Amino acid sequence: MSENHDHHNQRGLLAFLGSMAFVFFFFFYIVFVNKGVTLDEKVSDPAPADAVKFDLASVKEPWIENADVAKVGQKLYAQNCALCHGVKGDLVGGLPNARNLVEGKWKAGEGLINHYKVLQNGLPGTQMASFKATLKPNERWAVLNYINTITNNKSKDTAEDIAKFASSAD
Repeated sequence: MSENHDHHNQRGLLAFLGSMAFVFFFFFYIVFVNKGVTLDEKVSDPAPADAVKFDLASVKEPWIENADVAKVGQKLYAQNCALCHGVKGDLVGGLPNARNLVEGKWKAGEGLINHYKVLQNGLPGTQMASFKATLKPNERWAVLNYINTITNNKSKDTAEDIAKFASSAD
């Protein structure tokens, strides 16, 4: 009988030592070299309890240009529109077939009245959905108020025409 004096599996030992070296260098890199992930979150303190809150429902004519209405519209835009049109309305991060709101090349006509109809009914044959069930009329006007602040193609509708349309719009 031949005697085998090799008591170790040399390749297994090399694999074990190699994996231990890898784990050591990996953990060294993670702990001492890598700076981690930065999410660049902009954390802000909540508004003080005594701060005046703006109530959109109290505005009787939300279609009239108003900085407070536009600020509410910006929040509503971020929640409902930014996914498709981009955070700034310029399609950066949005859908490629969506409308660029900054350029303002309108598919269904320009002006707040036509834009309101698009928000209310959507655009058939496109990805633009109706927001009639999602947004209340004053919220739709707030979104349009905000969009009118970012677009290069401002509404040319007269205040009288808008007021007349808004009285019958639901």
